[in-house]
Amino acid sequence: MLRVSTLALAVVLLSAAARAQSSDHVEVFAGYSYVSNDFSLSSQSGMQGWNAASTANFLPHLGVTADFSGLYPNAKVYTFLFGPQVSFRMHRVMPFAHVLFGDAIVHYNGYLSSDSSAAYAAGGGVDVGITPRIALRGQVDWLHNNFHTLDSQGGSRFYPNVARLSTGVVFRF
Repeated sequence: MLRVSTLALAVVLLSAAARAQSSDHVEVFAGYSYVSNDFSLSSQSGMQGWNAASTANFLPHLGVTADFSGLYPNAKVYTFLFGPQVSFRMHRVMPFAHVLFGDAIVHYNGYLSSDSSAAYAAGGGVDVGITPRIALRGQVDWLHNNFHTLDSQGGSRFYPNVARLSTGVVFRF
């Protein structure tokens, strides 16, 4: 948890420094998220939830992103990821790519246990502007975790890689 706090503090400090150097200072994303394979391994179906991110742009095409998500209902999975993001604005359309590093935490339903794991994601997406300050986002990430759990028959299962799809609204400040 100390790693997450340290990374969050670094993002806040970098955001403050970046604010003075960019015309599109901060982007805030909030939306729906779907993960292709269940982290909890209690079922083979995907998980749904929310995804939120904030990007502080300190150069025209480069920024620092803090990305958080929560996935449910088979288990409660939370990710806390941070890293660089590159983007290229083309009128109303802005494609972007990022590499994010951090932690994932899973709380198993029906059990008094939880697990945490180092996690990282690589992916990107596209923002389509509705107004100069509001855009719609579509995003795809390859999300890696190190969870190693038991399935319902007591066998060891390991799904280190999942696909995360997110869509929602971006607000630019």
